[in-house]
Amino acid sequence: MLLCLLSTLSVAATLLISPILPMIIAAFPDDPQAATKVILALSVPALVVAVTAPFAGRIVETTGRKTVLILSLVLYLVCGLAPFFLNDLNHIIATRVGVGLAESGFMTASTTLIGDYFKGARRQHWLVVQTSTASVAAVVMMAVGGALGEFGWRYPFVVYALPLLFIPLVLVLIREPKAEAHEVGGKFPWWKVIPLYVLGLFVAILFFVVPIQTPFVLTARGMGSAQLIGLTSAAGGIAVPIGGLIFQKLSRLNLFQVLAIAFALIMMGLLLFVGNGSYGVTCAGIVIASLGCGMTLPAVLTSIMAKLDFEQRGRGTGGWQTAFFLGNFASPVIVLGLTAKLQGLENALLMLSVVSAGALALSVIAAILSAAIKPKVRVYVMPPQ
Repeated sequence: MLLCLLSTLSVAATLLISPILPMIIAAFPDDPQAATKVILALSVPALVVAVTAPFAGRIVETTGRKTVLILSLVLYLVCGLAPFFLNDLNHIIATRVGVGLAESGFMTASTTLIGDYFKGARRQHWLVVQTSTASVAAVVMMAVGGALGEFGWRYPFVVYALPLLFIPLVLVLIREPKAEAHEVGGKFPWWKVIPLYVLGLFVAILFFVVPIQTPFVLTARGMGSAQLIGLTSAAGGIAVPIGGLIFQKLSRLNLFQVLAIAFALIMMGLLLFVGNGSYGVTCAGIVIASLGCGMTLPAVLTSIMAKLDFEQRGRGTGGWQTAFFLGNFASPVIVLGLTAKLQGLENALLMLSVVSAGALALSVIAAILSAAIKPKVRVYVMPPQ
């Protein structure tokens, strides 16, 4: 559970300060590029994780899971708290790069440890708990950031002191795992996991569409009160872990069958998200799409973990973190581009529902083919000596 709770720090890296962005911009009236720099400060941790996670995975394998975990938490503590004391946006951006490096380390190490400690259904269970914890934390962090922002833009950064609680617990509770005999050695199975990384990037892009675009859609429809946006976002955030629980109940199905159900929900959810403009239909779309998104992440991550041995798990997890955070970074950029190209956010969302329909069709075809192809068993009889 401690390893799962560490994912709250990853969520805090971005969502904690999103409610106070206008306050930070207003606090630096003498900087003509304040708006650009503040947006960069918000988004740079995700980009840093996407770039550095594979290297973090290799370091996890060579240095040790627990060592990387502790050092990353210390770096997160120092860099996360620093903006509370700083008065220059350039320096704040530099500390946010440090937050991204720390996030890359502890997320890769903690996810790798979950893969080390558990197998099969138990591993699947805890990976679902990890993603679900992050989804619930997203709702909590936005509320906490907004509440602390009432005292001033610096105060939300106090939450970055959470490693003071986590570091002693990691020292006491986390043990460095050892490889089992059958898990040692072997080349990294790139040809098996790269397609899953590409799939992970795709589902991550879809995953962030609804939570990022919800405020814009509601505001455009005259429902832009902060309280209503917060409650609606919370409904979507709660639906994500429920989707993870649905995935667990469908564990007897293969990856493509699960993805077919998930993409069907995402497609339907995005259509309702655009809907007829009413709040009820919009909210229903948010919840349904979030259920589908909640199924996709643990499904892909579990499939990646199943293909990795002990000595490969750090690199494999680093690759997953790169795919996921690159999707985090790319999602709003893609929606912005589609909005400009198709002349409206609703048209962009409809296009993404069409893309989800295409992913549904491909998943159904892959599920049918995987069920139809049976392994051929060839019996070799040794000739008598």
